[in-house]
Amino acid sequence: MLSRREVLAAGGAALVSGVAGCGGSSSAPDATFDAPTTAWPTAGYDPQATGRAPDGPTEGTVSWSVSRSSTDPPLYGALSAPVVADGTVYLAGVATHYYRPDDFVSPLAAVDAASGSVRWVEGFADGLSGGPAVVGGDSGTVVIGGYDGALHAVGSDGASEWSADLGGRLGTPTAYGNRLYVESGSGRLHAVGSDGSRLWTADRPGPAERLLGPDEPVETTMPVADDRGVYAAFTPFDREREAVVVLGYDHGGERRWRTVLDGRYGRSPNGLAVTDDALYATVGGTVYALDPDTGEQRWQFVTGSAAAGPPTVDDERVYVGAKNLYALSRTDGGERWRVVNEAPPSHDRDPTALPYLARPPVADGRVYLRTGAVDAADGTRLWGGDADEWLRSANYFAEPYYDRPVASPVVTGDAVYLTHAHRGVVKVA
Repeated sequence: MLSRREVLAAGGAALVSGVAGCGGSSSAPDATFDAPTTAWPTAGYDPQATGRAPDGPTEGTVSWSVSRSSTDPPLYGALSAPVVADGTVYLAGVATHYYRPDDFVSPLAAVDAASGSVRWVEGFADGLSGGPAVVGGDSGTVVIGGYDGALHAVGSDGASEWSADLGGRLGTPTAYGNRLYVESGSGRLHAVGSDGSRLWTADRPGPAERLLGPDEPVETTMPVADDRGVYAAFTPFDREREAVVVLGYDHGGERRWRTVLDGRYGRSPNGLAVTDDALYATVGGTVYALDPDTGEQRWQFVTGSAAAGPPTVDDERVYVGAKNLYALSRTDGGERWRVVNEAPPSHDRDPTALPYLARPPVADGRVYLRTGAVDAADGTRLWGGDADEWLRSANYFAEPYYDRPVASPVVTGDAVYLTHAHRGVVKVA
């Protein structure tokens, strides 16, 4: 028998959904995730994008680095967060309005995790628009989205395996078992098999957008998934421009619920993470907790910044980087501690003032921040620093990095791997 909560959720979904998906199977894919200690296979670590790994290093210094100009094609563009699988670090140079996709070759690079030697670099002339994900196991296929609306898959040797033309500028995909979920700049959510087969496409986020709305670009974030379904966030179209729409779907593409979040503190959907009891979303500089079964808002925390990065979560706290790094209670959103970015807000584009916008990995009681770590319980610095010396010595234009991370770390059991706006890709171990 359905619970009262399930009946209400089903009724609410029926009122707002309309026709949400087409051509898909309602059965959930096999999504076994073994929580590896030697890999970080998708941008959020796991399909739920909790950013929580079983283990990470307790100290470290720079082991190797690969500069942006040392490869062919060079590692130019806004560097994606890296992913790690089967002893290889993968990263991409993402095209932006600073790196125009009509005259910019986006690189997808594979670097040996042990030595830092570059295994291969593939160039995408139409521009890449999201970061990579690995689907099909530790030594599986690397998948990445392009400005041309195609989802590209390459093998561990860099050879092309398949391409799926989905339309719209594609974001970073989430791997869920043998399935990939990815959002497009036309406001649609796509489900694709690990072999490139198109499974379904969900309609755009507004109730009437499918019939009446302009097919204009929107801002997206990486979708997240669990055994209940998949969750996505978009800026809506003109009629709700000062907001972000968050949607829950089942694995067949049918909409379960739709929630509109206030965008007055900044309207970009910057990240999602889902646990058994909550869906966390950052919108502009605000962190929200929603009921994952109904979309109902539970709490919000305003950072005071125009932007906050993707959240990560452990058993007790939610961690999010804005100008500062914040640890929030999972229960009520109350601030538990913060790591203060000591550099004051700069009107002179001082690169040392760049905020903490990267997803902060958490592992075994430590939260990783740029090239070091802090204690997850109270924010006390455990080791390392903010790489401020790199920022001070960098001779580059800082403005593009006031709304995107300057350094994006991920962790394995013995190392931090990060992409850095000036240094390229770096291993700290």
